[in-house]
Amino acid sequence: MRPYLREGPLTRVVDAEAVIARLRETDARSGGAREAWGATWLAERGRLDALARSISDSVTVETDPFANTWYVLPGADAETVLVGSHSDCVPGGGWLDGILGIHAGLGVLAAIAGGSRPPRTLAVVDWADEEGTRFGRSLLGSSAATGALTASELRGLADADGSSAPDVVSRFGFDTGALAGAERADPAFGFRSPRLAEVVAACELHIEQGPTLQRSGRSVAAVSGCLGVRRQQITFTGEAGHAGATPMADRRDPVRDAARWLASLSDAAQAAGGLATVGRIEADPAIATAVARRCRLSLDLRHADLDQLRALEARAMELLGESRCEVDLGSQYRQDPVAFDPALVKVAASVCGGGDPVRSGPLHDSAALAQAGIPTVMLFCASLGGISHSRAEDTSEPDLIAGVQALHRLVARLLETP
Repeated sequence: MRPYLREGPLTRVVDAEAVIARLRETDARSGGAREAWGATWLAERGRLDALARSISDSVTVETDPFANTWYVLPGADAETVLVGSHSDCVPGGGWLDGILGIHAGLGVLAAIAGGSRPPRTLAVVDWADEEGTRFGRSLLGSSAATGALTASELRGLADADGSSAPDVVSRFGFDTGALAGAERADPAFGFRSPRLAEVVAACELHIEQGPTLQRSGRSVAAVSGCLGVRRQQITFTGEAGHAGATPMADRRDPVRDAARWLASLSDAAQAAGGLATVGRIEADPAIATAVARRCRLSLDLRHADLDQLRALEARAMELLGESRCEVDLGSQYRQDPVAFDPALVKVAASVCGGGDPVRSGPLHDSAALAQAGIPTVMLFCASLGGISHSRAEDTSEPDLIAGVQALHRLVARLLETP
């Protein structure tokens, strides 16, 4: 495998082309199949461990109680600059989402390790289960590490086959007992991952997953924060009937009610400048000749403004009251809008060559860190067509190189003690 550092005398210049080569190798082996808590994800994490160990004898590989993997280069001081992202992906996902931040972070780690001992410690962390595709709870590993995930919340999670989250994650090194005694609503309390107590600044390189940077002709930009999220599982229960024998006026059709509700909510979200998405919908029975008895769906609401997000959530609940069917609400994920550290955003903008910061619509592990009070910032690379969570996801190589180099400049700045 190609090394991260350029051939010849060791320098402190990251080899961005080697980072891209690693990304393509990873995608060739496991593209679109690295769903968290699966065999392919676990195998790729093992390869990342081996790669980190090959960088330098000074780099240690550690796993915290929540299956997060830490690659640590000790500095003269225990104060730590953290580069974090995730190696898991959604089913059928692309070659850059999350994994870019891991390989870029290790590339920067290799460049720093090739020079003199840094003033501060540098750590790269691979957060476990950022996507939340199996259990519906995003940012699982980072939320557990910061203290935002509670034991009762984890116990309430299960996958589509009915397997409980505690049973599954415990097979991958997640210590569910380490969550005990932390039943609090406020995420701004003590960290459960010991390494986090030393972090003085955290950063993450990610693809934008939207069209803003490409449309403005920018390769890379600082990120000011993330939209707030409200995620809900909703079940409409009506009355089953024959498709040819049940008059339309007599039907208590959960699919029809769900469709009406979604259309009205989508209009409300658009008018408020927010987002409303139903990414999964299931009818039961799912046959062409029957009115379904039950319709289950997922709802994802997002907005940059907390008051507007709350109003949109209230409108969703109000519209549910108009249904002729019984409505049950299931597990919910909540994340208020996140603002990244203003001082770090300013530094990040400078290493990107200036330009206004952009805001992230998708969630990221960096949001969990910022919510816990850790000074945090992100960098975005432009996404071609704004496409992500798809095999069509792509970013031009010049833009990827610009992003990796900007991350290196940012980390080098942050490693210098005041």
